[in-house]
Amino acid sequence: MDSGDVLLDISGVSRSFGDVRALDDVSIQIRENEFFALLGPSGCGKTTLLRVIAGFEQPDSGTVTLDGVDLLPIPPEKRAVNLMFQSYALFPHMTVERNVGYGLACERLPRDEISSRVDEVLTTVGLTDKRNALPKTLSGGQRQRVALARAIVKRPRLLLLDEPLSALDRKIRGEMQMELKRLQHEVGITFVVVTHDQDEAMSLADRVAVMDRGVVRQLDTPLDLYRRPRSIFVADFIGNSTILRGRFDQGTWIGDSAPGLSVPDTCRDAIALALRPEALTIVPTDDPRARVRGEIVEVFFQGDHALAQLRADGTVYLAVLRDDVLPRRGDPRGLAWDESAPIPLFEE
Repeated sequence: MDSGDVLLDISGVSRSFGDVRALDDVSIQIRENEFFALLGPSGCGKTTLLRVIAGFEQPDSGTVTLDGVDLLPIPPEKRAVNLMFQSYALFPHMTVERNVGYGLACERLPRDEISSRVDEVLTTVGLTDKRNALPKTLSGGQRQRVALARAIVKRPRLLLLDEPLSALDRKIRGEMQMELKRLQHEVGITFVVVTHDQDEAMSLADRVAVMDRGVVRQLDTPLDLYRRPRSIFVADFIGNSTILRGRFDQGTWIGDSAPGLSVPDTCRDAIALALRPEALTIVPTDDPRARVRGEIVEVFFQGDHALAQLRADGTVYLAVLRDDVLPRRGDPRGLAWDESAPIPLFEE
């Protein structure tokens, strides 16, 4: 990465709580005006890292710089960083206008400047008609936008968002994902979002760091994370995969599942293979393309498509169904896929 593009540089950051190593030598570079996601299961270290960036947690070792300036000695309120909390933390007795301008008022900025900046940001988030409303009269999505407006009105170099959409229902969450992406481009601020929701991270972020037990397992674009996961953990955590453990032996995959499977040389050093559902095709058992044969375990209707589980040789495969007539539980079927479909995995 061109060092001139780097806004936030996290280098060798570690943090332990007793015997628990929450962060283990984490190094990440985040670009100017990037929408970046920290993704992982509960306890993976993503929130601890967010707190280190915000200044609420001091690392045991490592450095964190913003625009080349060491952040660690700077108290949270003095950093050019703002944190939008999951709970939104709006003042219930204050109007939208006063909530948004509260931080500026605390800095004792001139009243005219506060009014101008609040007007500007309320226009950006589409809440000019709600300036005199109290938070209790707003919808969940509107309260989320008030919290976002309050965060960006101070014009931070970096905005941190801790599970910003978790309190919203599924429909509103989808709408706010698009809204957040639009606003991030409009305001020109680097966003770092912490989430355990892979769909949220993949739809919002330019790049994603997948964390597990305090370690960054892979940092990539959403497309590359899905198409080219490097480890069993990432392949299993991002999307759905069937994992085949084994080893490569002269063009053949040796393992308990799909024995004798022909695979390309790109799988030479792999410890496992991942098969994505859309790469698999359910076929009749007598179809010569079938690489494994078994029976349907379950069928799941997903609205715009359906998925089927097929058990073969003790392994349960997940495949996208392409036919209008869905198979039934217990039906014998085969599975076909192209030789290029298996994704080689090289790490646990």
